[in-house]
Amino acid sequence: MELRNLRRFVRALLALGNLFILQRAVTAAAFRLLRLVFCVFQAVYWQLNGTAKQLREARLPENYHRSAQVLDVLLFYIFCPGSLQKMENYICAHNRFESPQYVLDNDHINLMFITDTHAVFCEPIRKGMY
Repeated sequence: MELRNLRRFVRALLALGNLFILQRAVTAAAFRLLRLVFCVFQAVYWQLNGTAKQLREARLPENYHRSAQVLDVLLFYIFCPGSLQKMENYICAHNRFESPQYVLDNDHINLMFITDTHAVFCEPIRKGMY
């Protein structure tokens, strides 16, 4: 009798696990779709307000003093914990441009990850909030 109950319990756990993964996959897909729509509108907006031009100019060596773009994280979704280090997991809005020296001058800023073209740092809303 106990073996039958154990089998039922295992089947119920497997069903819940599959349902959980399906729910996470649907949520991740919805987030990706939302991010895609947001990025399209943001690209148009950045073209209209001049942010896109400032981003292109920030890549030039003579503009090093204002080459770090500060973004505000509006929303994020992480399907699995190991995927934290991707910009695709975040929806961000442009805040301002800073000198890269800003990162060195503030000890509460952490390096999150490095890509082929960017170094991404994280600054908490207030000091001591890691």
